[in-house]
Amino acid sequence: MTDGASFDFVIVGGGTAGSVLANRLTEDPNVSVLLVEIGPDPPMESNVPGLAKYLINSNLDWSYNIDEDEDAFPCLADNRYRGHQGKVLGGSSSINGMYYVRGHPENFNLWARAVNDSSWNYNNVLRYFKKSERLEDLSILRSRDGRFHGTNGYIGVTKVNNTYTEKFKGVFREMGYKFVRDINGKDNIGFSEQLITFASGLRQSTAVAFLSPIKNRPNLHILKNTLATKVVINDKTATGVVVTDNDNNTITINANKEVILSAGSVGSPQLLLLSGIGPSEQLESLDIEVIEDLPVGENLQNHHVVFLVLKLPDLDESIPVNPYDYTSSLVTGHVSLNASATSPDFQVLAQVINDQGVVSDCIMFNYNDQISEHFYNKVKGHKVVYMGITDVKPKSRGVISLKSLDPKESPSISVRPYAEEEDLENIVSYVQNIGRIANTTYLKSIGAELVTLPSCEDFEVGSREYWKCYARCMISTGFHYVGTCAMGSVVDSRLRVRGVERLRVVDSSVMPYITSGNTMAPTIMIAEKGADMIKEDNNMRVWRS
Repeated sequence: MTDGASFDFVIVGGGTAGSVLANRLTEDPNVSVLLVEIGPDPPMESNVPGLAKYLINSNLDWSYNIDEDEDAFPCLADNRYRGHQGKVLGGSSSINGMYYVRGHPENFNLWARAVNDSSWNYNNVLRYFKKSERLEDLSILRSRDGRFHGTNGYIGVTKVNNTYTEKFKGVFREMGYKFVRDINGKDNIGFSEQLITFASGLRQSTAVAFLSPIKNRPNLHILKNTLATKVVINDKTATGVVVTDNDNNTITINANKEVILSAGSVGSPQLLLLSGIGPSEQLESLDIEVIEDLPVGENLQNHHVVFLVLKLPDLDESIPVNPYDYTSSLVTGHVSLNASATSPDFQVLAQVINDQGVVSDCIMFNYNDQISEHFYNKVKGHKVVYMGITDVKPKSRGVISLKSLDPKESPSISVRPYAEEEDLENIVSYVQNIGRIANTTYLKSIGAELVTLPSCEDFEVGSREYWKCYARCMISTGFHYVGTCAMGSVVDSRLRVRGVERLRVVDSSVMPYITSGNTMAPTIMIAEKGADMIKEDNNMRVWRS
């Protein structure tokens, strides 16, 4: 790659969204596309589901430091959690838990209303979910839910099969929850067996699914191990990007048609800010020329998680725990305490893991040594049901801002999960409700035990005061960062940066509101839809369903 090289489209970030975009834009043989990615190819370990935890804090992980906050994170090491994000082709889809959750239809109807663009409502985005998907579960495809799924897309999707799940269906039914066949289908509230992006023995990252099959297209160029440091903007028109490789060689690459940022909800706002697009007061304080005054970095949202640990007796040897497959996943719930609710209020992820799994999760979610040792000592030699409970409609917002002009320095990431008191009250209600699990007939009969927190035992275990103490201590991250370049404020409904020509953002940062579940699937959908928008605006051939 030489200084001054030109391509029609330059995509910054070869992650979950960027890999999809590179595939779709190069479908037109008359345009050239450069995909710039700071990381390498995903290694073999990325393809093995049970090894995902070992990729955390590796060279494939940004592992951003969230700003330290003793009040917000009293039980986390250094009073903060790590912002784990993929730093590799495929991005977070190469290192995550592979959960394929689209979100409730109302999520997308809310987006459409926020930007006054009906193309974002559920009925219109459904075809993009189906376009990318290759569902391999016959029980769903042969049911009434089959019409909600695709079978010819690039990304393989499979249902987790676990015979032990049947016992837990009875447990959650006893607690008042219903079971549905497919949370992405007609019935969107209830517990279900989990769909994951896994097929043919391989993780279906967007690098594996969308880039590998097209790596020989002559109009696709991928520049790995290279950091984009600035968008070149002349007369409020993006004309290219400045990039630096691992040897600190810096060059400028020109974009004849568009520059597209797909660097994620941390990387994309950071690059916009460094390029002079963002809150004028912040930019002026760093002597950055203000090109466009926009609320870049604001509206940061994340799913925060509170974990419950249920110790199981040794007598139950039928629970499969195998780090090299995905049978540890039991069920996932997208549920509400209100029986008449039309959309879920919280998510429950339930897995069966062993004592070593508890240790690795304590490390991944950055609990301090005292908390980690307490849980390990309590479950040593046992298998456990590990449950993560998440408020999927958080009101609290964070912000991303620059610390310096150095593009290699992580930005400030300020997150306060309980900044809005309503968020704390809600999660307490959800955790208290799920905490009833230890009193269900089956689990009582085998002597299962909910592990309590000593620092909260001044309160009656099971009381609202106890669970409020517990929720304050055990709060951590679901790694679902969105909203920092939101539609309606930073970009328009066609994902174009306001006030700047030939510059778009296409990734999770454009979500005005976080979805009610894991964010990988909707990010892929955004990329599919964004690719069609780019094609339309550049007189390219557009796919039609």
